[in-house]
Amino acid sequence: MNLWQAGFVIVSSYLIGALPIGYITARVLRGVDIREYGSGMIGATNVLRVLGRVPFICVMVMDALKGYIPVLATWYLFHSNDLQVASGISAVLGHDYPVYIGFRGGRGVAVSFGVYAALALPLFVGLVAVGIFIVLAVRYMSGMSMATAPLGAATLLVLAVLHFDDDFNYSKTIFGAFATFFVLLTHIPNIKRLWRGTEPKIGEGEQGNGEGESPRRARIRPRVT
Repeated sequence: MNLWQAGFVIVSSYLIGALPIGYITARVLRGVDIREYGSGMIGATNVLRVLGRVPFICVMVMDALKGYIPVLATWYLFHSNDLQVASGISAVLGHDYPVYIGFRGGRGVAVSFGVYAALALPLFVGLVAVGIFIVLAVRYMSGMSMATAPLGAATLLVLAVLHFDDDFNYSKTIFGAFATFFVLLTHIPNIKRLWRGTEPKIGEGEQGNGEGESPRRARIRPRVT
């Protein structure tokens, strides 16, 4: 690994991660800025709340690919786990702070899942299964996010410690630690709402932040003609 390789990977991964799929989807389908609705984020969860299930699935898959494609491409180009980790972190930061729309993005959960898929596909499959179970059991997308990110990190660490395979090394655990820290950091408002019992479940509208502020519009009303 040299400086130009690292610079190329970091910049290109950031720019790919910064593609605001949720924002573009809302603009194309409804002509609105999704950041003015629901939680104010551009990620798949807010797309579900504002636009519905089909756009949610499309955005979730596309956001995951923003993490998967650059990390996998980095491996085939440079065969470096360290650069893969740099690529994954850059993609998540791009999604959360997209240069294209004023650095107001999402929380990076779907992108992190995509990175996990590129780093360890069996781990990704396991996390998806656990995530689906949590969502069906408690109906909190935030709970699923805050549970699966640390689980992925812990699994990578255990596999590295046990030297389960040459593909599982301590370099990859760096991304797991980053994803855990960043997901928990960006979900602090959700943690507060869960504690107060005001966190909206799937299918419920945004209930505001519980601190005297008015909630954003949770669903776009159809136009009256």
